[in-house]
Amino acid sequence: MYRKATFNDLDEIKKIANNNITKDILESTFNGEEKYVYVLENEELKIVGVTYFGSDDVDNDDFDSEIFGIYTVTNNELAENFKAEMIFQTERALYEKGYRNLIVWCDDDDEESKKIYRGIGGMETKKRDKDNHVQVAYSFELIDYPDA
Repeated sequence: MYRKATFNDLDEIKKIANNNITKDILESTFNGEEKYVYVLENEELKIVGVTYFGSDDVDNDDFDSEIFGIYTVTNNELAENFKAEMIFQTERALYEKGYRNLIVWCDDDDEESKKIYRGIGGMETKKRDKDNHVQVAYSFELIDYPDA
């Protein structure tokens, strides 16, 4: 199940996201900002992934939404499946909120993420230098997905 995070999820979120998602970030998602933290739960209702996304932070006319962070409990083939599922569900959630296109950045040498983004229809859109790392952006056009 992919759902909006609650404060009860914070300890698990911080573990999975290596403290990149803090109480302040989670709190801001409840204060009317166009930012969202969602979690992916497995069949046992254990959180296995976290996504932080929302309105694009960068002055960018091409995209209206962005995934700021996507985290999973493992780094293996199962994690690839979790990430693909979270991106698909994020696309649906953003579309329902009125967004029409999405961008996600990763390091240019992160072949795992690039493979996932290409595999689910992401188009390599642009590159940038951030913190002495070349990053590449993948974009997605959001459509009205039928219920799966």
